[in-house]
Amino acid sequence: MTEPSDFGLFLKKKRKSAHLTQDELAAAINKSGQYISNIEKGKNNAPPNPSDIEALIKKLGLSNDEANLFKAKASADRGRLPNDQMEYLMKHRKLLELINYGLENNINDRRWAELLSAVSGGKSNDLA
Repeated sequence: MTEPSDFGLFLKKKRKSAHLTQDELAAAINKSGQYISNIEKGKNNAPPNPSDIEALIKKLGLSNDEANLFKAKASADRGRLPNDQMEYLMKHRKLLELINYGLENNINDRRWAELLSAVSGGKSNDLA
């Protein structure tokens, strides 16, 4: 049995919170209710494209924070970073070296949080 992705679970939760049916939400992106059902159940091999993501965010009435999380989960479902993160990463190539360093040295979240805190002067506790 296929397991729903984080994106599919989040989409279902937000759709239900917005009191929308799958068909009503699908209409915002000119798709069928079955398309939304497949995403929610983890059966979709073609996650929404970026313009559809924006339309879904609008239809669901998501806050900025929710929209950012929605985009991140959708990108992860597609196996890629959100466009703004990818553009930033490509613009600042030293970040790729940093990521490779983390991979090579098996840096865990706690250590990344320490590094982030050191770089930000203790202003960020997002990863702690």
